[in-house]
Amino acid sequence: MRWLLASALLAIVLLLPEVVRQWQHLPAQHTLQERKLVSVRGEPETPGVRDNQRGTVVVPGTSAPLTEAMVQQAVGQRSEHDSSYISVWNWQGLESVTASARGLDKLHHFANSYLVGFQPFETKALWVPLYTLATRKEYQYDHLQYAGLADIWQTSRQAYYQKRGDCEDHAILLADWLINLGIDARVALGTHRGQGHAWVIAIVDDTEYLLEATSKRRQSTWQAMPLAALAEGYEVEFQFNRDYFWAKTTSAPTRRYRGKHWIKKSQFIRG
Repeated sequence: MRWLLASALLAIVLLLPEVVRQWQHLPAQHTLQERKLVSVRGEPETPGVRDNQRGTVVVPGTSAPLTEAMVQQAVGQRSEHDSSYISVWNWQGLESVTASARGLDKLHHFANSYLVGFQPFETKALWVPLYTLATRKEYQYDHLQYAGLADIWQTSRQAYYQKRGDCEDHAILLADWLINLGIDARVALGTHRGQGHAWVIAIVDDTEYLLEATSKRRQSTWQAMPLAALAEGYEVEFQFNRDYFWAKTTSAPTRRYRGKHWIKKSQFIRG
């Protein structure tokens, strides 16, 4: 993802409102269907668990929700290679209301849906999730792991059981686990030193911390986590958690992840 987002996040698949709106009045037979997630390379997931990524996106100021079926039909018109890019969606005249990405099941799902409420084990120590990622998961570019495809996302559960993954896979698992611990955690999308990247913002005691989910430094204390205001080289464009998707209201760079320069674009309703 590092090599992809720098040039592609905002432009390569930014779909015009008309492209999405043509799917607004789908007939009844095109309602969403739950699909079983399939791991690549035959690696096991939690036995008997089928994560539900199905859902709709509600956008304030619009007359109808954006559904996964609409997204999948629009993306289905592209080639396999093109559909592996992240899509940032406009809807009914509003820009950048949400994003979707292709999963291991080869279908596009809303970004929020990849945070499936998973935690590998219980812990009260906030540093443990990041430490676990550092010791368990290897970093690997998607195009090397998935036969040249640009960007494939893993759910938080898949990210734990898959041995390898890139920045958004690390960030999705870390954010979801922290949310389970009661932390306001979000996946941030943007660039780091000019290269496309995903990382985690955790808000603890009204303080914003920037967590580099791909770091393999084994920090065993929360106090070692950097303040977001002091983290250099990160240029954020979007944020999301299990429920909401945020976009900046200005093109100016920022190290603050809350405030008037952010707008909550949409809410994801699972199910």
